[in-house]
Amino acid sequence: MDRYLKHTIYEHIDRAREVGLDAIAVTWHRKICADTEAFAYARARNILVIPGMEAEIDRRHLVVLNVAEGDLPGETTWDEIRALRARKSEVFILAPHPFYPHPSCLGKEINDHADCIDAVEWCIIHVHWLPERISPNLRAARWAHRHGKTMVACSDAHSLESIGKNASTVEADALTPEAIFAGIRAGRVSFHRRSLPVGPLIYQTGKALGSQPRHIGRWVQAKLRTRNVEA
Repeated sequence: MDRYLKHTIYEHIDRAREVGLDAIAVTWHRKICADTEAFAYARARNILVIPGMEAEIDRRHLVVLNVAEGDLPGETTWDEIRALRARKSEVFILAPHPFYPHPSCLGKEINDHADCIDAVEWCIIHVHWLPERISPNLRAARWAHRHGKTMVACSDAHSLESIGKNASTVEADALTPEAIFAGIRAGRVSFHRRSLPVGPLIYQTGKALGSQPRHIGRWVQAKLRTRNVEA
Protein backbone atom coordinates (compact mmCIF):
# COMPACT_ATOMS: atom_id res chain seq x y z
CA MET A 1 0.00 0.00 0.00
CA ASP A 2 2.96 2.33 0.55
CA ARG A 3 4.41 2.13 -2.96
CA TYR A 4 3.23 5.68 -3.67
CA LEU A 5 5.82 7.10 -1.22
CA LYS A 6 8.44 9.06 -3.14
CA HIS A 7 11.23 9.00 -0.56
CA THR A 8 13.28 6.40 1.32
CA ILE A 9 13.32 5.72 5.03
CA TYR A 10 16.83 7.17 5.13
CA GLU A 11 15.61 10.45 3.64
CA HIS A 12 12.79 10.38 6.17
CA ILE A 13 15.30 10.08 9.02
CA ASP A 14 17.49 12.85 7.59
CA ARG A 15 14.48 15.17 7.35
CA ALA A 16 13.47 14.36 10.93
CA ARG A 17 16.96 15.37 12.05
CA GLU A 18 16.80 18.59 10.02
CA VAL A 19 13.57 19.70 11.72
CA GLY A 20 14.85 18.84 15.21
CA LEU A 21 12.94 15.70 16.10
CA ASP A 22 14.42 13.33 18.69
CA ALA A 23 12.17 10.35 17.96
CA ILE A 24 9.90 9.17 15.18
CA ALA A 25 7.67 6.14 14.69
CA VAL A 26 7.63 4.48 11.29
CA THR A 27 4.30 2.77 10.71
CA TRP A 28 3.81 1.18 7.33
CA HIS A 29 0.32 0.09 6.39
CA ARG A 30 -0.38 -3.55 7.35
CA LYS A 31 3.35 -4.26 7.63
CA ILE A 32 5.70 -3.87 10.58
CA CYS A 33 8.72 -1.71 9.90
CA ALA A 34 11.71 -3.82 10.95
CA ASP A 35 14.54 -2.25 8.95
CA THR A 36 17.52 -2.78 11.27
CA GLU A 37 19.92 -0.93 8.96
CA ALA A 38 17.67 2.13 9.00
CA PHE A 39 17.41 1.94 12.80
CA ALA A 40 21.20 1.88 13.06
CA TYR A 41 21.40 4.80 10.60
CA ALA A 42 19.05 6.77 12.85
CA ARG A 43 20.96 5.91 16.05
CA ALA A 44 24.17 7.25 14.47
CA ARG A 45 22.30 10.54 14.06
CA ASN A 46 20.90 10.53 17.61
CA ILE A 47 17.34 9.79 16.50
CA LEU A 48 15.19 7.06 17.98
CA VAL A 49 13.09 5.15 15.46
CA ILE A 50 10.21 3.28 17.05
CA PRO A 51 9.08 0.29 14.95
CA GLY A 52 5.39 0.07 14.30
CA MET A 53 2.56 -0.64 11.95
CA GLU A 54 -0.72 0.94 10.93
CA ALA A 55 -2.79 -2.21 11.29
CA GLU A 56 -6.31 -2.70 9.99
CA ILE A 57 -9.31 -3.96 11.92
CA ASP A 58 -12.24 -4.38 9.57
CA ARG A 59 -10.44 -1.94 7.22
CA ARG A 60 -10.15 0.67 9.99
CA HIS A 61 -6.70 1.88 11.04
CA LEU A 62 -5.00 1.40 14.38
CA VAL A 63 -1.38 2.41 15.05
CA VAL A 64 0.57 -0.26 16.96
CA LEU A 65 4.01 0.81 18.22
CA ASN A 66 7.07 -1.02 19.53
CA VAL A 67 6.25 -4.31 17.83
CA ALA A 68 8.45 -6.84 16.08
CA GLU A 69 7.85 -8.98 13.02
CA GLY A 70 5.49 -11.81 13.85
CA ASP A 71 3.82 -10.01 16.75
CA LEU A 72 0.65 -9.13 14.87
CA PRO A 73 -0.84 -9.68 11.40
CA GLY A 74 -1.47 -6.62 9.25
CA GLU A 75 -5.19 -7.33 9.18
CA THR A 76 -6.00 -8.08 12.77
CA THR A 77 -8.81 -8.16 15.33
CA TRP A 78 -9.52 -6.45 18.64
CA ASP A 79 -9.05 -9.78 20.42
CA GLU A 80 -5.58 -10.11 18.88
CA ILE A 81 -4.79 -6.56 20.02
CA ARG A 82 -5.84 -7.42 23.57
CA ALA A 83 -3.77 -10.61 23.52
CA LEU A 84 -0.74 -8.67 22.28
CA ARG A 85 -1.10 -6.07 25.04
CA ALA A 86 -1.33 -8.83 27.64
CA ARG A 87 1.75 -10.54 26.20
CA LYS A 88 3.93 -7.47 25.64
CA SER A 89 3.47 -4.58 28.07
CA GLU A 90 5.90 -2.43 26.08
CA VAL A 91 3.47 -2.16 23.16
CA PHE A 92 1.68 1.18 22.68
CA ILE A 93 -1.61 1.67 20.81
CA LEU A 94 -2.61 4.95 19.19
CA ALA A 95 -6.02 5.70 17.69
CA PRO A 96 -5.24 7.73 14.54
CA HIS A 97 -7.63 10.52 13.47
CA PRO A 98 -10.61 8.52 14.80
CA PHE A 99 -13.47 10.86 13.90
CA TYR A 100 -12.55 12.07 10.43
CA PRO A 101 -15.01 11.29 7.58
CA HIS A 102 -12.80 8.64 6.00
CA PRO A 103 -13.47 4.90 5.69
CA SER A 104 -10.21 4.05 7.48
CA CYS A 105 -11.14 5.92 10.67
CA LEU A 106 -12.41 4.11 13.76
CA GLY A 107 -15.43 6.35 14.31
CA LYS A 108 -17.91 5.11 16.91
CA GLU A 109 -16.22 1.72 17.01
CA ILE A 110 -13.62 3.23 19.31
CA ASN A 111 -16.25 3.41 22.07
CA ASP A 112 -16.32 -0.38 22.44
CA HIS A 113 -12.54 -0.75 22.67
CA ALA A 114 -11.27 2.02 24.93
CA ASP A 115 -9.38 -0.61 26.94
CA CYS A 116 -7.14 -1.20 23.90
CA ILE A 117 -6.20 2.46 23.39
CA ASP A 118 -3.28 4.26 25.07
CA ALA A 119 -3.53 7.62 23.28
CA VAL A 120 -5.45 9.45 20.57
CA GLU A 121 -4.01 11.39 17.64
CA TRP A 122 -4.45 15.15 17.19
CA CYS A 123 -4.49 15.15 13.39
CA ILE A 124 -2.54 17.60 11.22
CA ILE A 125 -5.66 18.26 9.10
CA HIS A 126 -7.18 20.83 11.46
CA VAL A 127 -8.87 24.21 11.10
CA HIS A 128 -9.96 26.38 14.02
CA TRP A 129 -13.10 27.71 12.33
CA LEU A 130 -15.03 24.42 12.36
CA PRO A 131 -17.76 24.36 15.05
CA GLU A 132 -16.64 22.47 18.12
CA ARG A 133 -19.38 19.87 17.84
CA ILE A 134 -18.25 18.74 14.37
CA SER A 135 -14.48 19.34 14.49
CA PRO A 136 -12.93 15.83 14.23
CA ASN A 137 -9.96 16.78 16.42
CA LEU A 138 -12.11 18.36 19.11
CA ARG A 139 -14.39 15.31 19.09
CA ALA A 140 -11.28 13.17 19.58
CA ALA A 141 -10.13 15.43 22.43
CA ARG A 142 -13.50 15.14 24.17
CA TRP A 143 -13.43 11.35 23.79
CA ALA A 144 -9.87 11.20 25.15
CA HIS A 145 -10.82 13.35 28.15
CA ARG A 146 -13.85 11.16 28.97
CA HIS A 147 -11.77 7.99 28.82
CA GLY A 148 -8.61 9.28 30.50
CA LYS A 149 -6.45 9.07 27.38
CA THR A 150 -3.73 11.49 26.23
CA MET A 151 -3.85 13.40 22.95
CA VAL A 152 -0.69 13.24 20.83
CA ALA A 153 -0.05 15.47 17.81
CA CYS A 154 1.33 13.54 14.82
CA SER A 155 2.30 14.65 11.34
CA ASP A 156 1.16 11.33 9.79
CA ALA A 157 3.83 12.17 7.23
CA HIS A 158 3.35 10.66 3.79
CA SER A 159 5.84 13.15 2.32
CA LEU A 160 9.11 14.75 3.40
CA GLU A 161 7.44 18.16 3.56
CA SER A 162 5.01 16.99 6.27
CA ILE A 163 7.61 15.67 8.70
CA GLY A 164 7.58 17.64 11.95
CA LYS A 165 4.70 19.90 10.91
CA ASN A 166 2.54 18.40 13.67
CA ALA A 167 4.66 17.06 16.52
CA SER A 168 4.49 16.62 20.28
CA THR A 169 6.89 17.39 23.10
CA VAL A 170 6.98 14.56 25.63
CA GLU A 171 8.65 14.80 29.04
CA ALA A 172 10.49 11.50 29.30
CA ASP A 173 13.25 10.21 31.56
CA ALA A 174 15.21 8.73 28.64
CA LEU A 175 15.17 8.51 24.88
CA THR A 176 13.63 5.04 24.77
CA PRO A 177 10.22 3.83 23.61
CA GLU A 178 9.31 2.74 27.14
CA ALA A 179 10.20 6.12 28.68
CA ILE A 180 8.37 8.05 25.96
CA PHE A 181 5.27 5.89 26.34
CA ALA A 182 5.35 6.33 30.13
CA GLY A 183 5.47 10.09 29.62
CA ILE A 184 2.51 9.99 27.24
CA ARG A 185 0.44 7.75 29.51
CA ALA A 186 1.14 10.15 32.39
CA GLY A 187 -0.10 13.07 30.27
CA ARG A 188 3.29 14.81 30.06
CA VAL A 189 2.64 15.90 26.47
CA SER A 190 2.35 19.34 24.90
CA PHE A 191 1.79 20.54 21.33
CA HIS A 192 0.49 23.50 19.36
CA ARG A 193 -3.01 23.31 17.91
CA ARG A 194 -2.05 24.70 14.54
CA SER A 195 -4.75 25.58 12.05
CA LEU A 196 -3.94 24.83 8.42
CA PRO A 197 -4.32 27.65 5.88
CA VAL A 198 -6.67 26.92 2.99
CA GLY A 199 -3.91 25.90 0.53
CA PRO A 200 -2.22 23.32 2.82
CA LEU A 201 -5.66 22.16 4.00
CA ILE A 202 -6.67 21.28 0.44
CA TYR A 203 -3.28 19.68 -0.21
CA GLN A 204 -3.29 17.54 2.95
CA THR A 205 -6.91 16.49 2.43
CA GLY A 206 -6.15 15.50 -1.16
CA LYS A 207 -3.12 13.51 -0.03
CA ALA A 208 -5.19 11.70 2.60
CA LEU A 209 -7.92 10.81 0.11
CA GLY A 210 -5.53 9.89 -2.68
CA SER A 211 -3.06 7.90 -0.61
CA GLN A 212 -5.20 4.77 -0.45
CA PRO A 213 -7.41 4.52 -3.54
CA ARG A 214 -7.92 0.76 -3.11
CA HIS A 215 -9.07 1.22 0.48
CA ILE A 216 -11.57 3.92 -0.50
CA GLY A 217 -12.67 1.86 -3.49
CA ARG A 218 -13.44 -1.14 -1.27
CA TRP A 219 -15.40 1.13 1.08
CA VAL A 220 -17.48 2.58 -1.77
CA GLN A 221 -18.19 -0.91 -3.13
CA ALA A 222 -19.29 -2.08 0.32
CA LYS A 223 -21.65 0.91 0.63
CA LEU A 224 -23.14 0.21 -2.80
CA ARG A 225 -23.66 -3.47 -1.95
CA THR A 226 -25.43 -2.45 1.26
CA ARG A 227 -27.75 -0.13 -0.65
CA ASN A 228 -28.51 -2.84 -3.23
CA VAL A 229 -29.45 -5.29 -0.47
CA GLU A 230 -31.69 -2.69 1.18
CA ALA A 231 -33.34 -1.91 -2.15
